[in-house]
Amino acid sequence: MIRYLKISLFLFLLQVNLSGQVTADMSVLSKGKWFRIAVTEDGIYRIDFSKLRQLGLENPSNPSIYGNNSGQLSYKNDAAKPDDLKELSIYISGDDPQLSEGEYLLFFAKGTGRWIYNDITGEFDYLRHNYSDTAFYFITSGSSPGKKIFQAETFSLSPTYFSSESDALFIHEEDEENLIKSGREWFQRISSINIDPGFTDILVSEKVKYNIRVAARSSVPTVFRLYEGTLPRKNIQVPAVNLFDNTGTFAAITDSAGIIETESASPVYEFSFINNGETGAHGWLDYLILKARRSNIFTGKTEQYFDSKSVS
Repeated sequence: MIRYLKISLFLFLLQVNLSGQVTADMSVLSKGKWFRIAVTEDGIYRIDFSKLRQLGLENPSNPSIYGNNSGQLSYKNDAAKPDDLKELSIYISGDDPQLSEGEYLLFFAKGTGRWIYNDITGEFDYLRHNYSDTAFYFITSGSSPGKKIFQAETFSLSPTYFSSESDALFIHEEDEENLIKSGREWFQRISSINIDPGFTDILVSEKVKYNIRVAARSSVPTVFRLYEGTLPRKNIQVPAVNLFDNTGTFAAITDSAGIIETESASPVYEFSFINNGETGAHGWLDYLILKARRSNIFTGKTEQYFDSKSVS
């Protein structure tokens, strides 16, 4: 028994030292009435006062929103992890810090995926969450107003850098099928799909960068082809596999990266699987990433927060 207690104590101390985190004594969720908000993409979200009152929030005039969505957590069990929910800053319409009838709140939320800047390559890489396409935020209320967004300080210094261009980033990735019913890799089975990245004002003088990962199961070599309109832009060859080898490769996977030309400032694509006459062949898309450069041209409305999303 003495030996068992010593081992348990050692493991406990080891866990504390590895994490290096100070944990909260009590979660903010332990008291009060809370409602969960599901978010699937980055954006500014709007919630009306009438909606909060309809939900039954105890004090809808003083809402607070919490969350600590940091995207995909580390696979390492000793990596730092969020301990408790953090309060987010919100914008309240109206002239006073409390929410009233006819007013609304706005808050910024992120989905589970992340575009992360790579200092080595000088480009953005996409980190997809392996386990969830939905992030959750939590709203409650109290006796005093929650954390607010305040107007940023205005600087009198002259700017030293001007930019009229920015990155246009797009990823298509649908997790529909796990080919061998194991692991974290999921694919989308395709014959032909339309890809509209929603790009506008693309600089046609600069080529579009692409990253595509595909898989195919066929007894003959097959091809995936990317079209811009009717123009073929890229062929991706995939080798054949032995369909009768039960312990061999189930499907051949091919990664392709490079640059393609574009003739449109708002290109739309088609991505097709060509079975080369093998009617029993199957083709899958893992992901398709497009990166372009666009001109910074403002074409929206001049009202503040004109593109907010409503939470129902």
